[in-house]
Amino acid sequence: MLKINQLSTGIIKNAHLHLKPAECIAITGPSGSGKTTLLNAITGYTDYRGSISIDQAKVDTQPSWQRACRYLNQRLYLFPHRTVAGNLALAQQGNKQTVNSAQQIALLEQLNIGHLADHYPHQLSGGEQQRVALARALISKPKLLLLDEPFSSLDWDNRTRLWQVIQQLRTETGVSILLVTHEPREADALSDRQISILDGRLIH
Repeated sequence: MLKINQLSTGIIKNAHLHLKPAECIAITGPSGSGKTTLLNAITGYTDYRGSISIDQAKVDTQPSWQRACRYLNQRLYLFPHRTVAGNLALAQQGNKQTVNSAQQIALLEQLNIGHLADHYPHQLSGGEQQRVALARALISKPKLLLLDEPFSSLDWDNRTRLWQVIQQLRTETGVSILLVTHEPREADALSDRQISILDGRLIH
């Protein structure tokens, strides 16, 4: 599904990684080791040498917004003057797969926030805002979801609830996940296997 071969950046050295469909790999390691750099290379925000492909399509041949992946971190970037439904609609711009209002509501219901479709971000709790950001990432039906410590600012209760949501969505949609985390319990709860980055090298 995701294949990385001989990837090198300013930090990462000759990395290899293969992520299977519906698999979740947790990337761990100390700060500054290259975890976020790895995700940025996949999304197109970091220059690199080597090869990265998603479903056999090389990512450097596509604009970042056309790649079959979506990125989510703890900075939600919700549009404050748009409702929850409006934020989802904006996320679909430029996407070949059209999603109607009923499908938007179905996704929000799946995340237990269907009743908030007409609310604005400032009217939501931190956990609800995070679910909206997750819905926005999923609305275009990506094959790969990149999670860069998206739940680290949440309290433990909201965090564990979102773990359950992620696992359910992975089962139902078959989305593959690359998760960056400092939290061992999060890695254990969500991932099928774990890879560490140390001094720019992936340790399988």
